[in-house]
Amino acid sequence: MSETPLDLDLVRAELAEEVRLQREDGVFDATREQELERAFLLFAPRQGHTGAITATLRGVDAAVFVDPLVPIASRNPVGKVAKKYIRKGVFFYIKWIADQVTQAFSTIAVALHLIEDELGRVNERLDLIAVTAAPIIEQEGRSTSSAWWVSHAQESLKSVHGRVLVSACGDGELVRHFLSSGTDAYGIDPRPGKIQKAELDGVDLRDDDLLSHLSNVASRRLAAVVLTGTTEGLFVTQRSLLLDRLEHALQLDGVVVIHAIHPDSMAGDDFPAELDFAGARPLRPKTWAHVLEQRGFDVSFEVAPDGKDFLVRGVRLGVHQTS
Repeated sequence: MSETPLDLDLVRAELAEEVRLQREDGVFDATREQELERAFLLFAPRQGHTGAITATLRGVDAAVFVDPLVPIASRNPVGKVAKKYIRKGVFFYIKWIADQVTQAFSTIAVALHLIEDELGRVNERLDLIAVTAAPIIEQEGRSTSSAWWVSHAQESLKSVHGRVLVSACGDGELVRHFLSSGTDAYGIDPRPGKIQKAELDGVDLRDDDLLSHLSNVASRRLAAVVLTGTTEGLFVTQRSLLLDRLEHALQLDGVVVIHAIHPDSMAGDDFPAELDFAGARPLRPKTWAHVLEQRGFDVSFEVAPDGKDFLVRGVRLGVHQTS
C-alpha cells in the first residue's frame, strides 16, 4: 500500500488557523509568530526548495553500504549462541550478496551525484539571466500613510476578514496605519535595515521578498494584499508568477490593491533610478484591470491628480480560477 504524501499546504493552513486563534487570545505576539514561521520553513520537508537534491543525496550516501553482520543480540542466552553459529555458517553467502548490492547502490549514488553537479552548473548559468526577487521601486512621498491613494485602499480593506499583507513596507508606517483602523495587517520588505527599528516596536514586519513569501503562504491564508513599489520592475514571467501566487494565497473573496507608477509619467529623470536598473516598464492601469479581470476579479482604478501614479483595486468574485 503506497504511503500518502504529506500535504504541506494543508499543514500550513492548519498552523495558520491555530496561530490566528492564539493571536486573538493574546498568546502570540508578532515576534513569536515570526519565530514559529522560520522554524516551520527550516524543518519542513524540502519539497521543491533549494538544496532538496543535496539533502536527499546525503541520505542516499548514508544508506549505500549494506552491512553483512546480522545482529545476534537476544534476551535468551541460548538464542544468542544459536544466532552466532547460524551467522557464521552463512556469512560467506550473506557477504557476497551484500557486496553486490553495495556495489550496485554505489554506482547509482555516483550517477546521481554527477546529475547533481550538472544541474548545479545549469543553475549557475540560469542565475545569470534570471531575476527571482521582485525589485522595489519607491517614489518619495508616495508610499506614506498620507499619500492620496491610502484612503482608497483603506476603504477596500474595510470589508475583509483576515490577514492583510503589505509589500515593501519599509519602516512599517503603512502597516501601523492599517492596524490603527482595525485591519490585521503585517508587512514584508527585503531591503537590509528597513524593518529593524519597527520590529522592536512589536509590529509584525518580516525581512522577505514578495514572491518567495507568497510561495510559503498557505492556500486561502490572506484576506487582502496591498502591493506598493513592487510591481513596476517585474518582467512578464515574474508578473505571471505573482498573479498565480496571489490566486493561491487569497481567500475566495479576497482583495488585491496595487499602487504603482504611471508609465506616462516616466519622462526625463523624474522617476526612480531603480526602475532603470530593473530593465522593465510599468503596466498601465487599464492593463492591470484587464489582467485581473481575466483572473476573476471585479476591478476599479483611480489615477493620481498629477497623473504620476495610480491605484488598482480588485475583488475576487468567489470562484476559484485555475491557472
